[in-house]
Amino acid sequence: MKKILPILFLSAMLFSIPASTSAAEQCPVKNRPGMEQPQKMRLNFEQRLKLTDVQKEKARKIHEKGFKQMKPIMQKKDQLKVDIATIKKSNLDEKTKAQKISKDKKELQKLHQKAENIRKANGKEFEKILTKDQLDELAKMKAEGRRNFERTHRPRPPFDMFQPGFKGFRPMMPPPED
Repeated sequence: MKKILPILFLSAMLFSIPASTSAAEQCPVKNRPGMEQPQKMRLNFEQRLKLTDVQKEKARKIHEKGFKQMKPIMQKKDQLKVDIATIKKSNLDEKTKAQKISKDKKELQKLHQKAENIRKANGKEFEKILTKDQLDELAKMKAEGRRNFERTHRPRPPFDMFQPGFKGFRPMMPPPED
């Protein structure tokens, strides 16, 4: 009797594992509301602006060029973030840690500014291929996006929130009145 109970328990465990994995495969996880696939978002963007095939091809080339410019910057930013986390966990004295982290954060800010400049340049280059009506529609889309963002996101905390003297998060602002 003593040996039968553990065997029954183990067999029940083994039979329940495949059943639970097959049930998980049958029930796909649904996206949260408002989170569309990037391809659907791109198609919606193209349809709303009524881009021609020539404009779509030019936009694709602009996007690819920007991606190639951004990739090394983003990799360097990721590496700096890992370095900062490593420094925080190290056994160095606090003064040395603060100096190294400060140096890396300044480099992060420079890289962030470079990335922002590339984004702006690509945006201006994209706007050059649009007609007046398309530019007007793009301005409407940007305004809608800004309103939606401000409605759903609270203000961002300061960059140095882990530094001494941080006063805490500001209270979440109510959504703007439309």
